[in-house]
Amino acid sequence: MRAWTHASNLEFAGGVIIPVNNVRLDLNLVSILEAVMLERNVTRAAASLAMTQPAVSNALRRARQLTKDDLFIKVANGVRPTARMMAMWPDIHRSLAVLRTSIAPQHFDPRADATTFRIAVTDSLASQAVAGITLKLSQASPFGRVAFSHHTNASSLEAIERGTLDCAVGMFPALPHSVHVHSLRTDHYVCVMRRGHELGRAMSLDAFAEARHVLVSPSGQDMGIVDSWLSLHGRSRSVVAVVNRFADALRIVAESDLLVCAPSDFLRDSRKLMVKNKLVTRELPFEVEKLLYKLIWHERLHAHPAHQWFRSLVAQLCEATVRDAMA
Repeated sequence: MRAWTHASNLEFAGGVIIPVNNVRLDLNLVSILEAVMLERNVTRAAASLAMTQPAVSNALRRARQLTKDDLFIKVANGVRPTARMMAMWPDIHRSLAVLRTSIAPQHFDPRADATTFRIAVTDSLASQAVAGITLKLSQASPFGRVAFSHHTNASSLEAIERGTLDCAVGMFPALPHSVHVHSLRTDHYVCVMRRGHELGRAMSLDAFAEARHVLVSPSGQDMGIVDSWLSLHGRSRSVVAVVNRFADALRIVAESDLLVCAPSDFLRDSRKLMVKNKLVTRELPFEVEKLLYKLIWHERLHAHPAHQWFRSLVAQLCEATVRDAMA
């Protein structure tokens, strides 16, 4: 692979990059920096590149000599990027993505492709989507790999901007111009309670607000969308527990008089858990907005054939899940 210049000034002659300011970088070295940044672990980075760990460590040593910076610092579970590496990262990842898209074959063959796809899926869809995406990918692309990350709207958007995540499925009320979006499906919140709960017969706005609730918040914040809707009616509710997953909330509600609000489609997908725990649903006693699930990705991967194919797989699967549940 040809060397390239890290300097901002480049001269092109006959399609060959001629380094200016006498600073040269091997593209392989840049790819190694990218892999370590994505994996945050030298051993996993070596595996993803089909290289030995000593070879990756040697490349990092050369990069440190070149930049006069440690670039990565050892931590308990791998490595953590330095401030210098974080500053370099957006340009490195964007440049490599552009190069890969430029030289990628026009005809994409998933049977021969070995791309690792990094995705985050919101908890209310994860119970079906994570398994579905994994199984579909393993069938269609034997050499492909998928890595799932913990999702919150804020963390997934930050990771997509940073380049450590390829795409994400969530609700995302606001998005920057650098991000593309594909609308997947709509849903709405309902109230879940144990069978025999006194509010199962009739639930007024007053009764709902006075009850005690479990809030599902992947980020751990103690205010959710239901609280925002309640505030429009001049009301608030008592949240006695904040959990990260809907499945945990359902188990708590099954053993108590607590309530939880959850997306209707998630409850259809979790019908076995609902039946096992003897849970019932009721419509919320006030006006609510529709939930809109979105698939988002960065501009840098918009035209990449492998990622276009993977996003299509994700979209088809997420859209099919709700059709199957309603059939």
